[in-house]
Amino acid sequence: MGVGATHIDHIVISSNDSAATASLFATNLGLEIRRTMSRPGTGAHMEFAKLGEVVLEFGGPPHPVPGAEVKANLWGFVLAVKDMQQAVGSLQTAGYQTSEPRPAVQPGALITAVRGGTHGVPFALIQYNALPIKETAQ
Repeated sequence: MGVGATHIDHIVISSNDSAATASLFATNLGLEIRRTMSRPGTGAHMEFAKLGEVVLEFGGPPHPVPGAEVKANLWGFVLAVKDMQQAVGSLQTAGYQTSEPRPAVQPGALITAVRGGTHGVPFALIQYNALPIKETAQ
C-alpha cells in the first residue's frame, strides 16, 4: 500500500546557528533566503531557501551562543502525502512509530514524524490543505 508520498517537500538542516548555516548554503550554492521566522511555541530561528523545487529549512536556537563554533547536521527529509490518515495507518501497520499528526508551520498543513526504524535517516510526512486556514485581520 505504501504511504502515498508524492515528492520530497523539504530537507531540514539543524544547527546551533541557523542564520550562519543558511548564509553559508546561500553563498556557496547561489541560493536566496526567501523567508526567516521564529517558530511559534519554541522561538527557534528558522530560515528557508529553495533548491529547485525542494525547500531547504535551516533551524536552530533563537539566540546562538556568540563565538561558538557553528555546527550543523542533516535532521532529515519531509515527504509530501495526499492523505495523512492513510499514510500514518500504513506506517503503523508496517511497525513504524509516528508522532501524532499536528499542525505544521505551513498554513493548513499537518505534519507527523516517523520515529525509528529508518536506518538512522529521520523523516516526516506533511499533508497540505489538511486544515482550514485562519483568516488574518488586515
